[in-house]
Amino acid sequence: MTDAQDEFKIPVFSGKAAVEAGYAQAQQNGVPFFGIEEYEEGYAVTYDLLPADEELAPTARKEVETRLTATVEDIVGDDGLATVEVSKSVNDSLGNVSMLETEASARRIAQAIAPIVLDTANWA
Repeated sequence: MTDAQDEFKIPVFSGKAAVEAGYAQAQQNGVPFFGIEEYEEGYAVTYDLLPADEELAPTARKEVETRLTATVEDIVGDDGLATVEVSKSVNDSLGNVSMLETEASARRIAQAIAPIVLDTANWA
């Protein structure tokens, strides 16, 4: 099995205009939007399967929730990582974790869920 970081290249979108452009490209290509969003106040990780007209199967959604909870708890519990208040939202087609203080923390979240969210076998 390959390292998830080698397998999934997660883009970083800096600012609202870049996020909107990323969504427009996903919509145009009929693929999911998945990326790290960079803002002045921190980083967010977002997936949206609606541009691909798809959603996660119930078991895959539960796995995403489980992985997100575990990874967020690891980040918040690590005294070596700076954190701000972190919130997460997960549903069948859209998920978001925000605000993370560093890109490294955001990348850790993204790599934890990318194998599930981006695998078409996990779509309903």
